[in-house]
Amino acid sequence: MTDARATIERVVAALGAAPAPTETRVELVERRFRGTRMVAAGEVWRLGALCLDAVGRVYATGEVLVVTRPTHPNHRSATALRRNELRQLAVKSGIREGTAIVLDARPLDLDAPEPPLAATDAGLAVEWTPGAVPTPLADYLDERAELLLHPPRGAAD
Repeated sequence: MTDARATIERVVAALGAAPAPTETRVELVERRFRGTRMVAAGEVWRLGALCLDAVGRVYATGEVLVVTRPTHPNHRSATALRRNELRQLAVKSGIREGTAIVLDARPLDLDAPEPPLAATDAGLAVEWTPGAVPTPLADYLDERAELLLHPPRGAAD
């Protein structure tokens, strides 16, 4: 997986030099007396199904949300209620409003690929959505890094 590591190092260097916007990777931690808290575990560049950190570690993207003040629950789906609870926990944990967080990002091993990484005859690839045809890692990361560095007009509005 030397080619994969070289690709990741190249993309990380380009994102770091840009500098590209990062998001905060958080983990849920059970505290003995204070209950569950979100703890910042580092900054990552979210590139679709994958996240990269500044030292080249690769993560499967977990749940992504922007920290806002929770709203009144009203009649919402279970998913909306859960996301509202996560936002409330983030605020309670001291994460600044407006911060984009990636929760439950799972570390990936390039030598033992598991989804969204896939080993193919041509090398390491990314299955960007379950059941999709895997895209070569270099092509995937290059495309996603380009979108992060130069979002299409109106994408961030």
